[in-house]
Amino acid sequence: MIGEKIKNLRLKKGYSITRLAEEANISKSYLSHLEKGLNNNPSLQMLDKIASSLHTTIDELIEGDISCPALTSKPALNLEWLHLIERAIQDGMTKEEFIEFQYYLKFRKTN
Repeated sequence: MIGEKIKNLRLKKGYSITRLAEEANISKSYLSHLEKGLNNNPSLQMLDKIASSLHTTIDELIEGDISCPALTSKPALNLEWLHLIERAIQDGMTKEEFIEFQYYLKFRKTN
């Protein structure tokens, strides 16, 4: 499970749950629920925050984990797409900008 992976990486780094939550700028209860498997549907944005705080990548967090609905709900969502999304997030692209870009592409195709 993704929560176990996060917990193992956190402990390996010597981080308390409080420290990781603060560094990732997420609530301690959210992180706790994730680690305990009570929440197994983290957004890519949350995964990015956690991965960055653990000095790793989203890929490493999800490697071998097929229980994360955000990553498996669409068959076309594969690691190549995750790399593109991760890079866009790191470059500062917002969800709104991404959606606007999609609209632009649709407009361009129809005109």
